[in-house]
Amino acid sequence: MNIAIRSLLEVQETSLLVARAARRLFRRPTYLTETISQMDLIGVGSLPIILLTGFFTGGVLTLQTYPTLKYYGAQDQTGYLVALSLVRELGPVLSALMVTGRVGSAISAELGSMVVSQQIDAMRALGTD
Repeated sequence: MNIAIRSLLEVQETSLLVARAARRLFRRPTYLTETISQMDLIGVGSLPIILLTGFFTGGVLTLQTYPTLKYYGAQDQTGYLVALSLVRELGPVLSALMVTGRVGSAISAELGSMVVSQQIDAMRALGTD
């Protein structure tokens, strides 16, 4: 197959996937317990790595800002400024990056093992999304 036909087939497969996802978007979730289990895995399971990242980021931020604040005589404001910058700016960004990385790699590993054990092919044969 040449590259044009392969590209066209990939666009077709992607379009079919988007269409199937859009059809299921407005339906009520049928697997409530599985949904809650995944929410627990994503949210609560990611908490330790988020806390560890926040702790070390706060430490580095403190080490970087303290000398400058000391030079201006405002070293007593270090804790306030670090807490403010972590809560407003760095906290949400780092949390999103950590959750995305952790959950994305876990989902990729799970899908990879399902492909190897041919579970994905079986689900397609049964018509399960």
